[in-house]
Amino acid sequence: MELIDELIVVFLESDYELSYVLDTKTKEIRLDAPESQTGMPEIDWDDDEAVQYLVRIPQITTDEAYDLMVKFAEMQDSSIAVQLLDVLNGRKPFRSFKDKLGEQGIGDKWYEFENDYAENRMLEWLEEVQLS
Repeated sequence: MELIDELIVVFLESDYELSYVLDTKTKEIRLDAPESQTGMPEIDWDDDEAVQYLVRIPQITTDEAYDLMVKFAEMQDSSIAVQLLDVLNGRKPFRSFKDKLGEQGIGDKWYEFENDYAENRMLEWLEEVQLS
């Protein structure tokens, strides 16, 4: 898997308790978690030498994910757009949105849209950390 593909997966990760870092020297992604979860020694953020090449990888926020779903909904035909926007304004909008995508047969279209967005965000981020 290419680095950009791995970054997309990390960016879209929905478990906000997990944090990932990129080693800018080796271009490897590491999970910043206790050794019991990863099997690797925990990152010692107090050791300047050990962390000098580590950069936290951003993850999509709930607000950003919601706004992305709204943007996608607004791009659809009016009848589908209304249905998607309705579920986004109801209870459990994330789950309901995914269910409605399946009902309408546009799940693949959504995942391509979401992936393209994530790829662009990660390419911008790589430029920010001067790795592009």
